[in-house]
Amino acid sequence: MSNRFNRPVDGGLVLGDGFPLFGSSKTWRGLVAALMLSAAAALLLGLPLLAGLALGAGSMCGDLLSSFIKRRLGRASSTQFLGLDQIPEALLPLLVGLVWFDYSWLAMALIVAAFFVLELTTSPLFYILGIRRRPF
Repeated sequence: MSNRFNRPVDGGLVLGDGFPLFGSSKTWRGLVAALMLSAAAALLLGLPLLAGLALGAGSMCGDLLSSFIKRRLGRASSTQFLGLDQIPEALLPLLVGLVWFDYSWLAMALIVAAFFVLELTTSPLFYILGIRRRPF
């Protein structure tokens, strides 16, 4: 099988600051998998396919935004940055979801907080299980 989906989303582009646009850990494989899983989850939950795709895209945009900011701050790919690694990835899909769902700003804040805690507690477990390469 071809490794073309293992290529970085940014194509290896390095900006004027000497750092990549996103980094090598943001691959087409991960992006496509996230969109497919989001769409499948939406269908399983009885939600519109487009909503699932949009929420998945929002999450991936949040993840890419975090990576972009971390590269501009000189952080290496796959390094942890508490808050920046969790908040955009949870908040952007919630903002996109306002098209389909009517939730309050308080609900959004609670969901972001829950995602933050869940991500911090499950990442070490995923590392132990061999799903993640790093415990964060």
